[in-house]
Amino acid sequence: MRLLNEETTLKLDGFTVRLRPSLRCALAIAEEHGPEPADFCGKLFKGHLGIVADLFAYGIEDGEQRARALAWLTGSGPLRKRMEAVSLPLYRFTLRLAGADPDARASTSREPSRPVAFNKALAELFGFATGILHWSPDAAWRATPHEIAQAMRVWRKAQPGYEPNDDERAEAALSNTFDRQAFETLKNMTA
Repeated sequence: MRLLNEETTLKLDGFTVRLRPSLRCALAIAEEHGPEPADFCGKLFKGHLGIVADLFAYGIEDGEQRARALAWLTGSGPLRKRMEAVSLPLYRFTLRLAGADPDARASTSREPSRPVAFNKALAELFGFATGILHWSPDAAWRATPHEIAQAMRVWRKAQPGYEPNDDERAEAALSNTFDRQAFETLKNMTA
Protein backbone atom coordinates (compact mmCIF):
# COMPACT_ATOMS: atom_id res chain seq x y z
CA MET A 1 0.00 0.00 0.00
CA ARG A 2 1.26 3.47 -0.81
CA LEU A 3 1.23 6.30 1.70
CA LEU A 4 -2.33 7.20 2.55
CA ASN A 5 -1.77 10.93 2.24
CA GLU A 6 0.16 10.71 -1.00
CA GLU A 7 0.11 13.95 -2.90
CA THR A 8 0.07 14.25 -6.66
CA THR A 9 3.01 16.22 -8.00
CA LEU A 10 2.77 17.99 -11.35
CA LYS A 11 5.63 19.61 -13.25
CA LEU A 12 4.26 22.55 -15.20
CA ASP A 13 6.74 24.36 -17.47
CA GLY A 14 9.59 24.70 -15.00
CA PHE A 15 7.75 24.69 -11.67
CA THR A 16 6.17 22.03 -9.53
CA VAL A 17 2.80 21.97 -7.77
CA ARG A 18 1.43 19.48 -5.27
CA LEU A 19 -2.21 18.48 -4.99
CA ARG A 20 -3.57 16.89 -1.82
CA PRO A 21 -6.73 14.76 -2.11
CA SER A 22 -8.39 16.23 0.98
CA LEU A 23 -11.97 15.61 2.01
CA ARG A 24 -12.67 19.33 1.45
CA CYS A 25 -11.37 19.07 -2.14
CA ALA A 26 -13.37 15.88 -2.81
CA LEU A 27 -16.62 17.42 -1.63
CA ALA A 28 -16.07 20.68 -3.54
CA ILE A 29 -15.34 18.78 -6.78
CA ALA A 30 -18.32 16.45 -6.31
CA GLU A 31 -20.67 19.36 -5.67
CA GLU A 32 -19.44 21.31 -8.69
CA HIS A 33 -18.85 18.55 -11.24
CA GLY A 34 -21.24 15.72 -10.46
CA PRO A 35 -22.25 13.56 -7.58
CA GLU A 36 -20.10 10.57 -8.54
CA PRO A 37 -16.38 10.15 -9.37
CA ALA A 38 -17.30 8.85 -12.84
CA ASP A 39 -18.91 12.22 -13.57
CA PHE A 40 -15.84 14.30 -12.88
CA CYS A 41 -13.42 11.73 -14.33
CA GLY A 42 -15.46 11.81 -17.53
CA LYS A 43 -15.24 15.60 -17.67
CA LEU A 44 -11.50 15.40 -17.16
CA PHE A 45 -11.01 13.05 -20.12
CA LYS A 46 -13.26 15.19 -22.31
CA GLY A 47 -10.87 18.09 -21.75
CA HIS A 48 -13.23 20.13 -19.55
CA LEU A 49 -11.23 23.20 -18.51
CA GLY A 50 -13.45 23.90 -15.49
CA ILE A 51 -12.68 20.58 -13.78
CA VAL A 52 -8.93 21.12 -14.17
CA ALA A 53 -9.19 24.68 -12.84
CA ASP A 54 -11.24 23.46 -9.86
CA LEU A 55 -8.86 20.57 -9.14
CA PHE A 56 -6.06 23.15 -9.04
CA ALA A 57 -8.12 25.60 -6.97
CA TYR A 58 -9.20 23.06 -4.33
CA GLY A 59 -6.39 20.50 -4.51
CA ILE A 60 -3.35 22.79 -4.32
CA GLU A 61 -3.14 23.98 -0.73
CA ASP A 62 -0.16 26.33 -1.19
CA GLY A 63 -1.48 29.71 -2.35
CA GLU A 64 1.55 30.60 -4.48
CA GLN A 65 1.56 27.21 -6.21
CA ARG A 66 -2.20 27.50 -6.80
CA ALA A 67 -1.86 30.95 -8.40
CA ARG A 68 1.00 29.79 -10.65
CA ALA A 69 -0.89 26.65 -11.73
CA LEU A 70 -4.04 28.61 -12.59
CA ALA A 71 -1.95 31.17 -14.51
CA TRP A 72 -0.23 28.30 -16.37
CA LEU A 73 -3.59 26.76 -17.23
CA THR A 74 -4.93 29.99 -18.73
CA GLY A 75 -1.60 31.00 -20.29
CA SER A 76 -0.66 31.35 -23.93
CA GLY A 77 -0.05 28.51 -26.31
CA PRO A 78 -2.19 25.53 -27.23
CA LEU A 79 -4.59 24.66 -24.40
CA ARG A 80 -4.82 21.11 -25.72
CA LYS A 81 -1.15 20.45 -24.93
CA ARG A 82 -1.56 21.72 -21.38
CA MET A 83 -4.66 19.58 -20.88
CA GLU A 84 -2.88 16.51 -22.25
CA ALA A 85 0.05 17.13 -19.89
CA VAL A 86 -2.15 17.01 -16.79
CA SER A 87 -5.03 14.67 -17.71
CA LEU A 88 -3.54 11.35 -16.55
CA PRO A 89 -2.00 12.65 -13.29
CA LEU A 90 -5.25 14.46 -12.49
CA TYR A 91 -7.23 11.31 -13.24
CA ARG A 92 -5.09 9.45 -10.70
CA PHE A 93 -5.67 12.34 -8.32
CA THR A 94 -9.45 12.06 -8.74
CA LEU A 95 -9.21 8.37 -7.83
CA ARG A 96 -7.48 9.43 -4.62
CA LEU A 97 -10.27 11.93 -4.02
CA ALA A 98 -12.66 8.99 -4.12
CA GLY A 99 -10.53 7.24 -1.49
CA ALA A 100 -9.08 4.76 -3.97
CA ASP A 101 -5.45 3.85 -4.51
CA PRO A 102 -4.90 4.05 -8.29
CA ASP A 103 -2.17 1.40 -7.98
CA ALA A 104 -4.17 -1.09 -5.89
CA ARG A 105 -5.45 -4.40 -7.18
CA ALA A 106 -9.19 -4.86 -7.49
CA SER A 107 -10.99 -6.28 -4.48
CA THR A 108 -11.83 -9.97 -4.50
CA SER A 109 -14.73 -9.48 -2.10
CA ARG A 110 -17.88 -11.36 -2.96
CA GLU A 111 -20.00 -9.31 -0.60
CA PRO A 112 -22.46 -7.11 -2.49
CA SER A 113 -21.89 -3.47 -1.70
CA ARG A 114 -24.80 -1.16 -1.22
CA PRO A 115 -24.67 1.88 -3.48
CA VAL A 116 -24.07 5.13 -1.62
CA ALA A 117 -24.09 8.57 -3.17
CA PHE A 118 -20.55 9.95 -3.19
CA ASN A 119 -21.55 13.21 -1.46
CA LYS A 120 -23.29 11.21 1.26
CA ALA A 121 -20.26 8.96 1.71
CA LEU A 122 -18.02 12.04 2.08
CA ALA A 123 -20.39 13.49 4.67
CA GLU A 124 -20.33 10.17 6.54
CA LEU A 125 -16.52 10.22 6.55
CA PHE A 126 -16.57 13.74 7.96
CA GLY A 127 -19.10 12.70 10.61
CA PHE A 128 -17.04 9.66 11.58
CA ALA A 129 -13.82 11.66 11.81
CA THR A 130 -15.34 14.38 13.98
CA GLY A 131 -17.96 12.38 15.92
CA ILE A 132 -16.29 9.03 16.58
CA LEU A 133 -12.58 9.82 16.31
CA HIS A 134 -13.01 13.33 17.81
CA TRP A 135 -10.84 14.97 15.17
CA SER A 136 -11.26 18.71 14.82
CA PRO A 137 -13.32 19.80 11.80
CA ASP A 138 -10.19 21.31 10.24
CA ALA A 139 -8.26 18.04 10.69
CA ALA A 140 -11.14 16.11 9.11
CA TRP A 141 -11.34 18.51 6.13
CA ARG A 142 -7.59 18.28 5.55
CA ALA A 143 -7.52 14.47 5.78
CA THR A 144 -7.95 12.40 2.66
CA PRO A 145 -10.96 10.10 2.28
CA HIS A 146 -8.52 7.17 2.26
CA GLU A 147 -6.94 8.26 5.57
CA ILE A 148 -10.34 8.49 7.23
CA ALA A 149 -11.42 5.15 5.76
CA GLN A 150 -8.22 3.54 7.09
CA ALA A 151 -8.90 5.05 10.53
CA MET A 152 -12.43 3.58 10.32
CA ARG A 153 -11.01 0.11 9.60
CA VAL A 154 -8.61 0.31 12.54
CA TRP A 155 -11.35 1.61 14.83
CA ARG A 156 -13.72 -1.16 13.70
CA LYS A 157 -11.09 -3.84 14.40
CA ALA A 158 -10.73 -2.52 17.95
CA GLN A 159 -14.44 -2.92 18.69
CA PRO A 160 -15.68 -5.82 20.86
CA GLY A 161 -17.07 -8.68 18.77
CA TYR A 162 -15.17 -7.67 15.62
CA GLU A 163 -15.12 -10.36 12.91
CA PRO A 164 -12.83 -9.91 9.86
CA ASN A 165 -14.42 -10.05 6.42
CA ASP A 166 -13.30 -12.37 3.59
CA ASP A 167 -10.84 -9.83 2.12
CA GLU A 168 -9.18 -9.29 5.50
CA ARG A 169 -8.87 -13.05 6.10
CA ALA A 170 -7.41 -13.58 2.61
CA GLU A 171 -4.93 -10.73 3.12
CA ALA A 172 -3.83 -12.18 6.48
CA ALA A 173 -3.39 -15.67 4.98
CA LEU A 174 -1.34 -14.28 2.09
CA SER A 175 0.81 -12.27 4.49
CA ASN A 176 1.42 -15.36 6.65
CA THR A 177 2.37 -17.40 3.57
CA PHE A 178 4.89 -14.77 2.47
CA ASP A 179 6.28 -14.56 6.02
CA ARG A 180 6.78 -18.36 6.14
CA GLN A 181 8.42 -18.39 2.70
CA ALA A 182 10.75 -15.55 3.66
CA PHE A 183 11.66 -17.31 6.90
CA GLU A 184 12.43 -20.55 5.04
CA THR A 185 14.56 -18.65 2.52
CA LEU A 186 16.57 -16.99 5.29
CA LYS A 187 16.89 -20.31 7.14
CA ASN A 188 18.27 -21.99 4.00
CA MET A 189 20.73 -19.14 3.45
CA THR A 190 22.23 -19.56 6.91
CA ALA A 191 22.34 -23.36 6.86
